[in-house]
Amino acid sequence: MKRYIAFLLLSVCLQAWAAGEKKYELNVEQITANLTGVDVPHALAINGSIPAPTLRFEVGDTALIKVNNFTGEPTTLHWHGLLVPWDQDGPQFANTRIIEPGKSHTFRFLITHAGTYWYHSHTELQEQRGLYGAIVIEEPNAQAQVDHDFVIVMSDWTNEHPQDVLANLKMEGHYYAYKKDFFPSVLGAIRAGKIWDYIKSEWTRMGPMDLSDVGYDAFLINGREKQDHKEIKAGDRVKLRLINASASTYFYANLGKLREFEVIEKDGVKVQPVKVNEILVGIAETYDIVFTMPEMAALEFKATAQDITGSASMVLGRGHHVERVPMKMRPSPYGMDHGGMDHGGGHGRDHDGGNDGGHGDHGPGMDMKDSQISEAELEAMPMTNRLSYAMLKSTEMTMFDPDLPRRDYTLELDGDMDRYTWTINGKSFSEEKYLMVRYGEVVRITFKNKTMMHHPMHLHGHFFRVLNGQGHFAPKFHTVDVKPMGEVVIEFHANEPGIWFLHCHNLYHMKMGMARLVKYEGFERPDDLIADEKKWSGYMTHDDSAFTSSEITLGSNFAEAEIKISKGRQQVDVSFEVDQYDPETFEGELVFRNYLNRYLNYYGGMEVEDARAMAIVGAAYTIPMNVQVQTHLRSDQKLIVTLSKTVPLVSRLFLDVKARGKFGLEKSSAWEFESGLYYQVGARTQFGINYRYNEHTGPTYGAGIKVHLNK
Repeated sequence: MKRYIAFLLLSVCLQAWAAGEKKYELNVEQITANLTGVDVPHALAINGSIPAPTLRFEVGDTALIKVNNFTGEPTTLHWHGLLVPWDQDGPQFANTRIIEPGKSHTFRFLITHAGTYWYHSHTELQEQRGLYGAIVIEEPNAQAQVDHDFVIVMSDWTNEHPQDVLANLKMEGHYYAYKKDFFPSVLGAIRAGKIWDYIKSEWTRMGPMDLSDVGYDAFLINGREKQDHKEIKAGDRVKLRLINASASTYFYANLGKLREFEVIEKDGVKVQPVKVNEILVGIAETYDIVFTMPEMAALEFKATAQDITGSASMVLGRGHHVERVPMKMRPSPYGMDHGGMDHGGGHGRDHDGGNDGGHGDHGPGMDMKDSQISEAELEAMPMTNRLSYAMLKSTEMTMFDPDLPRRDYTLELDGDMDRYTWTINGKSFSEEKYLMVRYGEVVRITFKNKTMMHHPMHLHGHFFRVLNGQGHFAPKFHTVDVKPMGEVVIEFHANEPGIWFLHCHNLYHMKMGMARLVKYEGFERPDDLIADEKKWSGYMTHDDSAFTSSEITLGSNFAEAEIKISKGRQQVDVSFEVDQYDPETFEGELVFRNYLNRYLNYYGGMEVEDARAMAIVGAAYTIPMNVQVQTHLRSDQKLIVTLSKTVPLVSRLFLDVKARGKFGLEKSSAWEFESGLYYQVGARTQFGINYRYNEHTGPTYGAGIKVHLNK
């Protein structure tokens, strides 16, 4: 009888559990997508859709998600922001078995919290190709507080294969400046009244601000550039669930003629409502906003790329007249006013909530002199009241028990745009993988951004408090933006044993090194994940993978070529040149470099001059004003010193200057000079004129073409 009762109870429990299951079947497929008028055969979709279908659950559901991989490449899916068991999180090698081509994997986890989240591939650069979608979780039996509830998945789209995008960036970090028509220059700084900011930037070797690395072909809302919802009527209460599922774009979110709305959730967690008329939505962040439809025909919701190279639009309501979002002016690259939010985060100090030009401003980091907007139009535009993290306050106390053990980390976020490498505390992911924590302690992390780009830092498997001056009511996020040269402090309770990714959610930054694994002491990966890594790691691109690029210059008076093979900190340079196309003037170098940091590298190799091959050893350093200084000693006892610099005079017009001195004991020193004035006519091509002087040919003048290539 007891066995029967036990069996009956077990059956009831299983039936109740099964009744709470919410099942989805997701088919990952390679498709030909046409989102811009161009067929893209390498696109990826789930169930034929970009973005992937929205997954909807209630708290208490058991998610049962079967993923079928119908492509010829491995894949994984990560449930961004959801608190799930360690082995259900998704990333291959660290959490979940890779989903091999032609295979399936079933994820199973309990839904424990409500909010707006999303999911995406965590393999290679597949997210950029279309593998992303929304997740909406409701409280059970929750009464509707709004008349309309829309998911807004914002994303960026390139017709290029993302691996080609990465190769272009590895060739030249500013490769997409031509596509975006973004060329900071000396004359531009003078016109903008920012020449001293420009000089300071050069002196500190920082270079100009760049709000996005990639030049995109489109920006999308729910997979389209334009769409509408005509069913909304005046007086309706509307909720928009904003999800930034882009690979490397921040978006300004605005409604109508900068109408106010209420922010009620950030990253799926409720905050005390705050009224603003603009949010800079960082990559991988989510916000829930609500507003009441006014007594008028229609409103535009607009997501504008932070670098103002494009936007996506959704019209809410019906009618011939649509209240449009005012056009934004292009940001200036010459100062620190670039629309970045003041996110607070200073070891619990109070902050004034400033936001770099948000309050009382007409737009993000605007440069009137480069704008198409007149001063009269500017005066007529409404002021922005942009959200800052300092405005966000939790609806409940979030402080941790002060008696819990503590651990502190400082993580410096840095990079080198020339070689397109990204590091944490000076090391890439391949060089240092783990950030160790102990179960039960409170871990505080201070992010210090040492670059001129935003870095959206995301922690898997945990929510963290952002110390923004709200004390015990500090808000809880899963992704936090660390603005250029800024600092943010977070803390989380280490109560989820396992291995969890912590990384910049700019996809290209993460791929090229800005990532760590938060590993709990005593926790080890199971053998099947280790076996997966041995089998598939060679297929993946790593931050220390080899990339090849070359530059060829053909002039009427000389020819020059340089080939670079870079692999993490190591680089091989092969170069040669010939003056007046005379074989007797042939010079060449084969150099092996090791970069200690973005400013300093040492090298050794061979130099060919005057038909003699000589061994060389030396070092290269970038001094203030971004001047490259290279010094090496040759086996013929000569010291060679080379100074070089490129000066952007005006948009697309560059002055290249190089001086090379030879110093020896047997005879006096000799100098060679080169200068060229080149105009950028394409992403890979420049035309120009040059002047050259050396001891063999004397002064010569010419014209020519410079071409950049990569592989």
